[in-house]
Amino acid sequence: MMLSRLTLKSTRAAKSWVANAYRVHQRLMMGCAGDPRMLFRIEEMTEVGAIEGLQRILVQSQRVPEWDAVFADLGVVDLPIETREYQVAPDRGAVYRFRLLANPTVTRVRPGEKRGVRLGLLQEVDQRAWLRRKLEESGLVPADVAVKDLGLRRSQKSDGSSQTHQAVLYDGHGTCTEAGAGVQAVTAGIGPAKGYGFGLLS
Repeated sequence: MMLSRLTLKSTRAAKSWVANAYRVHQRLMMGCAGDPRMLFRIEEMTEVGAIEGLQRILVQSQRVPEWDAVFADLGVVDLPIETREYQVAPDRGAVYRFRLLANPTVTRVRPGEKRGVRLGLLQEVDQRAWLRRKLEESGLVPADVAVKDLGLRRSQKSDGSSQTHQAVLYDGHGTCTEAGAGVQAVTAGIGPAKGYGFGLLS
């Protein structure tokens, strides 16, 4: 797999572009040649010396991305973009630090309806339970998890319709119990709304 790190410029145009995850996803997919398993996460830069409010985007793809051609005319990302190849090979019994920006939800079926409605989990106790269930299914038992509710994130599509997602950032440690499931979780992502910047487990 390939991992890329895009540092956004501290400009009004960059802030406007990254505020709409739908547009971000469209542009990233162009660079990844439509890779259906591409995952990304928009996050604040917190390193010592970083400009306050500066953001970056982490992108995980199955193919070598073509970033320069995609971003040369947009002017929102510092070029050249950092990209490297990496392999996911967790060891059973090892403890790993992890980060996950997720859209924890539950599906409810209303009376008289056949299809369920996906609802965001607003309480921390429910957000923690969701994470534990998802990670244990992925061969990782979480511990020492910090949960940060980032509130609602809205994205607007090209046709004018919009999507709203509950964003929760998880940072913690976990013990690997099944290496194969761990590889699958990193490769495929966790939870819904992956096209809106959620689900990348790093």
